[in-house]
Amino acid sequence: MPSRCCPACDSPDTRFFATAWDSEYRTTSEKFSYFRCDGCQSIFLDPFPLDRLGEIYPPSYYSYTPRGTASLAERIKWKLDGRLFRGILRRIPGEWLSVLDVGGGAGWMLTLIREQDPRVTETHEVDIDESARESAEEAGHVFHCQRVEELAIEHRFDLIVMLNLIEHVARPAAVLRAMRALMSEDGAILIKTPNTDTLDRVLFQNRNWGGFHCPRHWVLFTKEGFIELAERCGLRCQWVRFTQGAPQWTASILGWLADRGVIDVTPARPMYMHPLFTPVLAFTAVIDLLRRPVMRTAQMFVLLRAA
Repeated sequence: MPSRCCPACDSPDTRFFATAWDSEYRTTSEKFSYFRCDGCQSIFLDPFPLDRLGEIYPPSYYSYTPRGTASLAERIKWKLDGRLFRGILRRIPGEWLSVLDVGGGAGWMLTLIREQDPRVTETHEVDIDESARESAEEAGHVFHCQRVEELAIEHRFDLIVMLNLIEHVARPAAVLRAMRALMSEDGAILIKTPNTDTLDRVLFQNRNWGGFHCPRHWVLFTKEGFIELAERCGLRCQWVRFTQGAPQWTASILGWLADRGVIDVTPARPMYMHPLFTPVLAFTAVIDLLRRPVMRTAQMFVLLRAA
């Protein structure tokens, strides 16, 4: 595929959209270019830093760090997520259910899902981080250290979840097709990913919007663009629900302060470790929950079924 073709729909009709940089971890001082597809409206990084994963995902990356005592905001989020999972599982038929988490690390989300329905008796984890194996297996999950596109097993899953990952991959269509092949006849796929059609993206587009999570978010979607992509992969959208986008707001606000020297961010103490992170996260989460009934927020859940 020629450079700057849209990685979501392959269209060559793309144009420069924004410049962004790593204000969250300071792994590099380099500036990166994002482009927008005139067709599906996806926003993507070009070129993808495929050979720099060890650099842009430092040891201090938030998903690599051990989970300590949960904050009040995290406990509230887990309760809301648990309610969401219960609602989805309740509508999947079967005496026993199996669940696959794509990119879930140590498997704590799988454990939360298993707690929501006693029919969930088999749980599998796919992740490219071998260090997550021990924790996942200790929690009773089957761990596969590979990409989901490479997972060649006969088993089919009643629920497949991919939360905050598809925006990190270079070939989102290949990932969706792989998950479609692993889904049972009556199964479902739950995706969580940023939404670019939102107020904070407009406000911070030229001020290093937090949704870029630069340079780690490679392909970002609108609701309509993601539905189109899913349909091309043999899937149909059952529903889309917008949820609070506090991480995007927080990274935008604190990144703006860091760029002006008001707060200090380094690879050893990235943005999420700063004392201001949690209060700003909590405040913006409330703001988004209040505006969600009338405005699209910067995060969306998408539930997919076989077409």
